[in-house]
Amino acid sequence: MNKRVWFIPILIVALNALAIILKWSSLPDILPAHYDLEGNAGGTMPRNILLIYPFIGAVICLITYAIARIKHKLQSGLIILSSGMGLILFSSAMVTLTSGTMPIFMLAEPVILLVAVIGFVTCIVKSRKKSG
Repeated sequence: MNKRVWFIPILIVALNALAIILKWSSLPDILPAHYDLEGNAGGTMPRNILLIYPFIGAVICLITYAIARIKHKLQSGLIILSSGMGLILFSSAMVTLTSGTMPIFMLAEPVILLVAVIGFVTCIVKSRKKSG
């Protein structure tokens, strides 16, 4: 198993954490959340919730890495899936950190999910064709 390629999802999680850390001191205790495409907030959340995003990304990386160690044929698909999930979490954090002024992040989430799932399924199909 090529461990070097796992730097991609790990880098995404690290960038998510770094963005939150850099912006942390300027954030209010309660953040607007659940923005619509016009930048209007439809709810609020405590800023501490932002700390969960990189944590969830790290857990996803660990789980997918553990599965890839057992199922070597799924490694490429799991890296794509793990990176996609990390990007979705990063995008969610960016929506909050930019106070909804960047709707491109909201629009990116379903696209990232679709691409990650298609990539994962494609890798599974290719690995089955090779072994079959």
